[in-house]
Amino acid sequence: MNTEKQIIKCIKGDSKAQKLLYEKYVGLLFSTVLRYLKNETDAEDIMLQAFLKIFSSLKEFQFINEQAFIAWMKKVAINEALMFKRKEFSMIYKLENIDEIQDLVQVSPEIVNERELIELIEQLPDGYRTVFLLHVVDGYSHKEIGESLKIAEGTSRSQFFKARNLLQKKLGDDYGKAIGT
Repeated sequence: MNTEKQIIKCIKGDSKAQKLLYEKYVGLLFSTVLRYLKNETDAEDIMLQAFLKIFSSLKEFQFINEQAFIAWMKKVAINEALMFKRKEFSMIYKLENIDEIQDLVQVSPEIVNERELIELIEQLPDGYRTVFLLHVVDGYSHKEIGESLKIAEGTSRSQFFKARNLLQKKLGDDYGKAIGT
């Protein structure tokens, strides 16, 4: 069954279609939420809340294609995680696209491995880290970040550049120590 037909059935209250939709996207939304939360139990709870919100909001969603639907679901899940995060103020990061981050901070894979880069990102101040992840990993614009976090668009840009500069500096310091300079 294609996604659009499945959504229509979900809107009509078809529990089988809801179950199929849930099973199809549970892994994607769980991994998305887990990037922002400290443990799997919290991520699972927030993911379930996101699915409840998704199912209750399907009537308002205008289906264009599956990619747009996935992006919308991820946005709902991320917003749920951010609301939780504001209360809990905690975060971890599971890196899915190391190349993009390495390009952004201008470091080659030979200099720093994935685990080291994740650790450096986790050491960023909370505000910097949140903005950095939303912009680089999830593709949010600075305007969307500002709206989601209730900060000015300029603040989002500033925190992003400060995060990137801190990562570049830390990578430079660590690389210098590693080669004895």
